[in-house]
Amino acid sequence: MSEPIHDVWLSLGSNLGDRYEHLMGGLAFLLANGLELRNCSGIYETEPVGYTEQPSFYNMAVHCRTSLEPLALLEICRQAEKAYKRQRTLRWGPRTLDVDILLIDDLIIDWPELTVPHSRMAERAFVLGPLGEMDRDLLAKWNLPWIHEGIVLKIAAADVKMNITGEIEGQGKDI
Repeated sequence: MSEPIHDVWLSLGSNLGDRYEHLMGGLAFLLANGLELRNCSGIYETEPVGYTEQPSFYNMAVHCRTSLEPLALLEICRQAEKAYKRQRTLRWGPRTLDVDILLIDDLIIDWPELTVPHSRMAERAFVLGPLGEMDRDLLAKWNLPWIHEGIVLKIAAADVKMNITGEIEGQGKDI
């Protein structure tokens, strides 16, 4: 009997050091540890939310498939952050890499360590903009608006995909 496959949507962000390299490296870590990329947004530059006395962020969203169960997926996301020296010293503070689980299949999870759908994603253009770029029908399914005001596309999805696969889209992996 094969393991169940889950569709997952994640948000990645960085505002310290080489933001682009942290996003790409974090995504590579995830892909090397049980996730298969299906699609990704472009990379957007966004202002910080909550604690605003910090540099702007690069943010993106990805759609992956995995056989990992929710808590195992959360652990892999935390390991990716740790690999990029994420320190949790200030809520909403600066970070080298932030990986948030937005959605897993049609699951609704309310556990102490994990909430899915992500509890604050409906308020955040830096999540909804990239997610809507990938799949506006997904936003509609969850009754989420496509908010993209205040975010600026810095790197197009096609360029991000080319970096990830090392190939021109359509000539290799189907992402």
